[in-house]
Amino acid sequence: MGTREGEGINGKYLLIEVPNFNDAASDAEAMGSYLRLGAVKDPSLAANPGAPRATGEDLAARVTSFIDDTRKRDGCPDFLPEAERQAETAKLHTKGGWRDHSDGNRITTTRGDKVEVIKGNYRMLVLGRQEDTAGWDVSGGHIQDATDLWTAATTIEWVQNYNGTWKVTEKTEKGDVDTTYHGDTFDRFYGNKQTSITGSEAPTAERPNPTCLSSTWAQRIESYTGSAACPVPLISDETWADQIASKTTAIAISDETTAQTISSTTSATSISDETTAQTISSTTSATSISDETTASTVSSTTTASLVSDTTIGEVQSVTIGNTSDVTIGNAASITVGATEEVTIGGLVELTIAAMLEVSLTAGVSINMGPKAELNLTNRQELSQFRTNVKNICASVSSAESVSTGAYNVMSGVINLF
Repeated sequence: MGTREGEGINGKYLLIEVPNFNDAASDAEAMGSYLRLGAVKDPSLAANPGAPRATGEDLAARVTSFIDDTRKRDGCPDFLPEAERQAETAKLHTKGGWRDHSDGNRITTTRGDKVEVIKGNYRMLVLGRQEDTAGWDVSGGHIQDATDLWTAATTIEWVQNYNGTWKVTEKTEKGDVDTTYHGDTFDRFYGNKQTSITGSEAPTAERPNPTCLSSTWAQRIESYTGSAACPVPLISDETWADQIASKTTAIAISDETTAQTISSTTSATSISDETTAQTISSTTSATSISDETTASTVSSTTTASLVSDTTIGEVQSVTIGNTSDVTIGNAASITVGATEEVTIGGLVELTIAAMLEVSLTAGVSINMGPKAELNLTNRQELSQFRTNVKNICASVSSAESVSTGAYNVMSGVINLF
């Protein structure tokens, strides 16, 4: 048929129709095309999934709404109530205007420029010659796409954060991403929260935990967290792993920590710490330092030509358990000030070599229990003045000689046997 005019329920229309342009023998194989301008010819068929195939309304029935019909946008500029948006969309297929359909292909070519201005909404749906839907929705001033090839969802809504703003939420599953970018990049984030999660505590075969690899080659790497003007109130770092391997190779390493309180706790079955260097310099400045180590075995080896350890201030050291201290070589210990040593339990001191003890001031030795002194060879004691004050004194010897210029004994009773 050619061009004809008609009367629809809602007004006039102009119809250009070419039915069965492929001269098919049956209606099921017939292909047609039409263009209708003006009113809808039969509103009962508009967007009706059961309409005749030649009308194309079965395809039109797949799009009957826009995302903005139910989008949360209360308080946004140029706000339209949800009821008004849905009322206008309800007339999408019956309002009339331009309606065309073809059972064949549609090809449009333009050698020059092309401009399309759409005052309302826009929706594109592509079935891909099957039932997999893909496309995008342009409504309410926003563009969103969707596809059935993987689970994906994008929502855009108006929220009252930061005095009102549009919030975009994107969700994608089962999609590989390979990005290569050549050029300068700048990433800036502002907001109340930024969260990044990789894997989960309960992985499944459908959602396994990945293998994470991060490699960086650069001329220079700088990382700053907080600043003196705006420090971070709290930084928490927690790592759980079966094995941790860390290797750093550098010409020079500088590590500086400044804090009021430092607490370090290490719990392990075995700890081995080995440092080999020509020069090691470590400086820690703090008001208080607490270091606690709990382990079955702790092994520490330091190899150096000279080790200098200086502590200025009070030192308290408590060891609960056996202590073994072996020094191969000369040992010098100098204490300027009072020294207090308390041993609760037995004490065994063994010196294999000559021993010299020098006290430049007065000395006091107190034993709260029995004391035995054994000399396997000669003993010599030199003193300018000596006074022995004893409650009961017993002396047993096979032979004893005294050589003195004067020997004074003051006693209430002297018994000789």
